[in-house]
Amino acid sequence: MQLHKGLKSRGALKGDFSLIDIDFDSFIVKFACVEDYEYVLAQGPWLIGDSCLTIRKWIPNFVPDEEPIRIFTAWIRIPRITVEYFDKDFLDKIREKVALVRGTDKTTATVERGQFTRLSMENDLSKPLLSKFRMNGRIWRIQYEGL
Repeated sequence: MQLHKGLKSRGALKGDFSLIDIDFDSFIVKFACVEDYEYVLAQGPWLIGDSCLTIRKWIPNFVPDEEPIRIFTAWIRIPRITVEYFDKDFLDKIREKVALVRGTDKTTATVERGQFTRLSMENDLSKPLLSKFRMNGRIWRIQYEGL
């Protein structure tokens, strides 16, 4: 199965996992390792082949064809943030302003790149996407990847 191979090929998962097909292109993924579960949630969305894999936590009584996607995860970039802002306090402030941030990419977390910060953000489709926000006396733009 392409989904299983795609997740396996990421190489970052520590344990095994199983997929349960629940119809309508929906799957339950059961991870053997909690760290893998947290990693997949924080580092999504995932591109597997030509498809974007939408990931969300389990919803009780979930019926795939009756539950439209209301929440999606997307990578955002905030350009022109200078490296002095690449610290936990500033990134926490961004999280407060923007939305529920699932994670930070490795190069942002380790300050390997200074042109932008990259965050995995959970978005509510019933609300407009945020294009900018004000913080520290400045307006910061938001760029969405792959939308």
